[in-house]
Amino acid sequence: MRGSRIARVLVLMIVLALAAPLSPALGAKGDVPPQPKPGPDEGTGNQDPYAALPNLSFPVVMTDTITTFYQTTWVDLDGDGVEDGNERILTLDEVGAPIPIVVAEDISDTYTGSFPGQVEPDGSVTVFTTYVLDENGCAVDLVNNTTGDPVPDGIADLTDPILMTEWLQAAEPWYPQPRVTTSTDPNDVWNTAFVSDYTNSWQADWAHVDEPVLVDFIDWGNPLENTYPLVGYRFPVEVTLHTKLAEPMTAFKMACLEYPSSKIELFGTSRAPAPFNGLHTFDCYYATVLTNRFIAEIWNPDGTIERIDLGPGIGPSGKMNFASASGGWIPRMTGTHRIWLHVTDPLISLGGAIVNNDEHYVMWSGCMAEELAPNKTASSGVIGNSVFIDVLVKKPNSKK
Repeated sequence: MRGSRIARVLVLMIVLALAAPLSPALGAKGDVPPQPKPGPDEGTGNQDPYAALPNLSFPVVMTDTITTFYQTTWVDLDGDGVEDGNERILTLDEVGAPIPIVVAEDISDTYTGSFPGQVEPDGSVTVFTTYVLDENGCAVDLVNNTTGDPVPDGIADLTDPILMTEWLQAAEPWYPQPRVTTSTDPNDVWNTAFVSDYTNSWQADWAHVDEPVLVDFIDWGNPLENTYPLVGYRFPVEVTLHTKLAEPMTAFKMACLEYPSSKIELFGTSRAPAPFNGLHTFDCYYATVLTNRFIAEIWNPDGTIERIDLGPGIGPSGKMNFASASGGWIPRMTGTHRIWLHVTDPLISLGGAIVNNDEHYVMWSGCMAEELAPNKTASSGVIGNSVFIDVLVKKPNSKK
């Protein structure tokens, strides 16, 4: 009905799912993960030092030195013989340039679990659907998505939902992100010699640039996905700046294998997903933008302003953004709060950028398939070189 020249791309449109209870009876590798990791402790915000850092799966353009990518040396500044958090300095080469951490690609440790946790809060199974694309990899609007009639409805056409577990099984084998490491040396973060659970390593393209970077769209993560903060509970704040590339960079095909949208979600890579090139990688026309020059703050309903601790970090999927550095922001009151990210780096411009969900883009073609929903557009925006989003903080166990 849609013609032979129309391609379909598997774009994850996963509805938020909560983690299902872990069962000790599940014995296959991947079914019973260790204590929740990676991620901060829900009570203290302390990071597990033995949680393996995910491999970089999505391209990065940085305008400042992001230490995650570079070798560091411990300098015992206080002479106590114990490494403290502020005692690492960049290791420089003979000309004074920082030395990148070399990543040896090794994609060989396959997933043997049963894809647990693909369940919605109401008990239904998790599904995803696919955009219908033309020969250029851009979304089309040929039918009414509700009735199926061949009349455009102003919404990108979608295929019928597919069970997530069925699609994951069809795309096997999967190679998961590493979960546990035995080294706390930041120079070993992507060294599989120290990984004890899924010894896979890969790295998407990244570049440190000295020229201006234009941000195309900004994704606020949790607030855009209808996840509400609760008074007294840590709420992970994350924001991702995306630039559209003139020349593509290498990215890896990724999907969530276990417990999506939970603290113990597990992602992996496969050759099967679109674009159908038989590779784990694809040419990506977007990259995340990173810098150390920014300010993050909250405008509280009572008129007070508080800084929040954000920093460049890699999420479970391998995408890098600005994320909570200490486990998350803890709201003190109910009501609407405005979260701000002020970019102070002169090389980065938000002029012309919009707020949108990264799932609304076809990364391998550079096309936007959907705009942000009107209710989300009304509660977010870009002003100058700052971006904000309004979030409603609720009481625990409250529907108001």
